[in-house]
Amino acid sequence: MDALQEAQLLDSRVYPLTSVAALLFEMRTALQFKDGNSALLVVRDLNSFNWTSVATETPFTALTAVSSAPDRVDDLFHIRLDFHPEARLAVVGGRAEFYLLDIEGIDEAPPDYSDIDQDNIYQGLPSWSSLCSLLQTSSLQ
Repeated sequence: MDALQEAQLLDSRVYPLTSVAALLFEMRTALQFKDGNSALLVVRDLNSFNWTSVATETPFTALTAVSSAPDRVDDLFHIRLDFHPEARLAVVGGRAEFYLLDIEGIDEAPPDYSDIDQDNIYQGLPSWSSLCSLLQTSSLQ
């Protein structure tokens, strides 16, 4: 299931003391969601968090999911996300929660990444401290 196809990964956080990883997504570009402008994927009982990317100098650009492959193997939640430009994230944990959110005060479309001023770009994106409404939640135990 490619539910996160065309979503953009904005940020990730890993909390080693509590074995939690959180992924923040831009959802205005996602193909499978017509509601919500952001999402949060939380993986608990974290076993691994593996980021791979090509180390090249590229202009500031969105990391767009070209495929997302969640699965349940040996009682563990697995997800592998492939991004454009070339990057991959693989996360494994005991359980996962997905929150579809509506962030207040951002435009209908994501900002233009070719804007030279990165502060302007960040103002138009969801962030960890954005005020939001919860639209939908799901979990995989």
